[in-house]
Amino acid sequence: MLNTIKKSFERFIGYIKWLHMLYELNTYLSMCEPWEKVFLNCLFAVTISIIAYSTLVYIPPYLYTLITYINPGAAAITFSDPLIMAGETEL
Repeated sequence: MLNTIKKSFERFIGYIKWLHMLYELNTYLSMCEPWEKVFLNCLFAVTISIIAYSTLVYIPPYLYTLITYINPGAAAITFSDPLIMAGETEL
């Protein structure tokens, strides 16, 4: 039992090392000096963070606008209204 867990963990670590090597080879980081690797990895991290933030902040309102443009009746339903969320209808 312990032997199979140890082998699985070693395979997982080997896979992570392989992915890291693949990342360095595809981005040509393997040819850089250590300080350049740190700088470029930080630059990649900041770029991915900005893309993720802007996706989460800007895409939902644009999608809502697109849905209300395609289906104008959808604009009447607001999920912040407690009566609609409770399943009650307005009179």
